Amino acid sequence: MYAVMTAEPLASPALLPPPSPELLRHYGSSEIGIRRLQSRPNQHLLMRKASLDDAAFTNRDMRTEALLLAEQHDGVAIDLTIPRIVEQHSDEVSLSHATQWYVVDYDELADGRLRTVGLTSFGLPEVVLRGVDEQQHAMFSAVLSGLVHRLLAEWPANDPVGHATVTLRDIAYGLGDPEASSTPKERAVELEVAFSPSDDVLTVELLSDPAEDLFAT
Repeated sequence: MYAVMTAEPLASPALLPPPSPELLRHYGSSEIGIRRLQSRPNQHLLMRKASLDDAAFTNRDMRTEALLLAEQHDGVAIDLTIPRIVEQHSDEVSLSHATQWYVVDYDELADGRLRTVGLTSFGLPEVVLRGVDEQQHAMFSAVLSGLVHRLLAEWPANDPVGHATVTLRDIAYGLGDPEASSTPKERAVELEVAFSPSDDVLTVELLSDPAEDLFAT
């Protein structure tokens, strides 16, 4: 579900109040995007339903449609699932670039956990990465991006639960590196993914040290 906010009204009436600036800021929207939103009070709502098999492509096409509409009307597109302002061009939408589709919630970082927000749009549980070193959270966030890249590429054909390997190439794709296809895939970190039904999340434990196995020079 997306809201395209414009200065002049489009076809549909406003059905939902837009997310507050504080909430948008919390999930990574830029100050420039939030300021642009303030001068665009009219809402055009886009909603789609999809089967599990079609969820990824529906997400991709829906975001592209919302961004095209925003570009045509000098508007701002908001992913209401997260919620976050989508600050990219319509021709940049990519399922391989995993960080386009989720944000990292750092509220539990002091307890050694990072949590995704946004994967439910794909029919996936959110992911909780455990054992995170607060002082090196950027490194663990990069590992998370590589894992999500794999999840989006393989779901729902493959069950995400079980042993997993995340390579440096997976991380490059997840972070949107234009040189991802030529990034070495020999360096990898081992993970164990389990489903926690009580929290409806995928819990991930690192089985090896990413500082040594992925990023050592």
